Amino acid sequence: MNVINNLYKINAPLTQATPAASSASAKAGTATADEGSGSIRLSDLSTQIHQLETKLSREPEFDATRVEQIKAAIRDGSYKVNAEAVADKVIQSIGELMGRQYA
Repeated sequence: MNVINNLYKINAPLTQATPAASSASAKAGTATADEGSGSIRLSDLSTQIHQLETKLSREPEFDATRVEQIKAAIRDGSYKVNAEAVADKVIQSIGELMGRQYA
């Protein structure tokens, strides 16, 4: 959670930036603000996160029809779990958490 909060912090004070500070800030991709401009430029990563949040907010959280199909299959006993596929996904997830990629 701290990582996300830190993305939105502004690294420059809300005063007029000197040319050297503006140049260094632009090279680093950090947030800057100009006095009287009323605008703030966030880091590229912050912008990407905001775009992703916007995109995800438009998507349905889940496929309700698919959920009902799975529920019905569980109720009538026809739902089959592919244990090998589940194991592969667990191993892949653990690898990603540890910083490794498994095919």
